[in-house]
Amino acid sequence: KFVQKMVRGRELRMLSTSGRSLLCLVQLDREIRNISIQLAGKKDAKQRFVSLKSIDEICVGEDVSEDVALPVDENSVTLVLEEGQAIAFQLENIEARDTFAMCMGMFVDGNRKDAEARRAEKNKRR
Repeated sequence: KFVQKMVRGRELRMLSTSGRSLLCLVQLDREIRNISIQLAGKKDAKQRFVSLKSIDEICVGEDVSEDVALPVDENSVTLVLEEGQAIAFQLENIEARDTFAMCMGMFVDGNRKDAEARRAEKNKRR
């Protein structure tokens, strides 16, 4: 059910360093390899694509590194990317937060394992 909602697109509040939050449409591609983030309600708004394997860490609630300058709270999930950037979403409640964090964690782990298996297979062929 979570995957279906995410593939169709789900409106989530994304936190910004200015302290504001923006309502965004967050979508998972059908291959479960990337998420796209776009301002909600604007069809022509620019989309940002984030590869799931580029997510280094998923932080729940206020448990984030001091480097993350986002106004997180107990209902936040923060995706810390390999290049040091962070994207934080505000969820409705703790249950929604935990479900989002757990599912994203499984997708990220699955993508890493797939990438490692493909690399190993490629090296075997050499």
